[in-house]
Amino acid sequence: PPSGQDASPCGKVLAPERAYSLRLTSFVPGPNQVSGVLLEARINGGQPLHLLLDSGAAHLTLDARASARSGISAVSESHLVGVGESPASSARSGVAGAVDVGPFQFRDCRVDMSPRKLAGGIDGVIPLRLFGGFLIRLDLPGKALDLLPYADHAAAQTAGSARMILNGDVLFVRGALNDALEGEILLDTGASYSAISRRTAQVLRMPLVSEVGLRGANGAVHGDLIGAGIRFHVAGRSLTAERVVALDLADFSAFNGVETVGVLGYPALCNSILTV
Repeated sequence: PPSGQDASPCGKVLAPERAYSLRLTSFVPGPNQVSGVLLEARINGGQPLHLLLDSGAAHLTLDARASARSGISAVSESHLVGVGESPASSARSGVAGAVDVGPFQFRDCRVDMSPRKLAGGIDGVIPLRLFGGFLIRLDLPGKALDLLPYADHAAAQTAGSARMILNGDVLFVRGALNDALEGEILLDTGASYSAISRRTAQVLRMPLVSEVGLRGANGAVHGDLIGAGIRFHVAGRSLTAERVVALDLADFSAFNGVETVGVLGYPALCNSILTV
């Protein structure tokens, strides 16, 4: 752990004394297809793992191979609930005695073991909330995760900012879609697409042009490609998502206790710097 700090229990607030910067790499699942950013970590002293940095994830998640390599044993049953119409799937959960990320070591972290193969090129998912003791500056175009000590004024809302809520251990921000419909939007750096709920598509009278198959937390997810881009207005800025799908977000909303009107994914966020 950094000088002057004890190893931090997972999910407990760190007490940072200085700033740190962790290097990120691009997640490229296919030719000319950048779909996120990766952070390297070791679990229980095992081999380096390439984990997708995901602001829409609640817990560390590993595939079966990475779980075995990292010495994770199941201790309980859990459920994975994602976007789309796929039902919640059963998963096994264990505990990682030590998770090493850069200069930090987190202890006793919950790890969900995915029953399905994850996207090629990643061993699992690491949640952005793991670094919640810091002021987080996620520089997506610069491929850097900057972790800054909190100042007394850090929590104050300033121009160009928006209040976020943490429900179900994932981050939501209030915003507007196409300057017409307000609601809670999931910020999801781990999503390779942006989405709106089917109800939102009806309210905005958005044309659905074709079915599209996607991969979610519970496997295959079926959506409908929308025939026009969507403007997400958050924190005083407008971000236009060109490729947007309509999904059933009802189960996801119910699980997290927040009616979710849309998901702002990595392609729409990739040129932004997010401070949380």
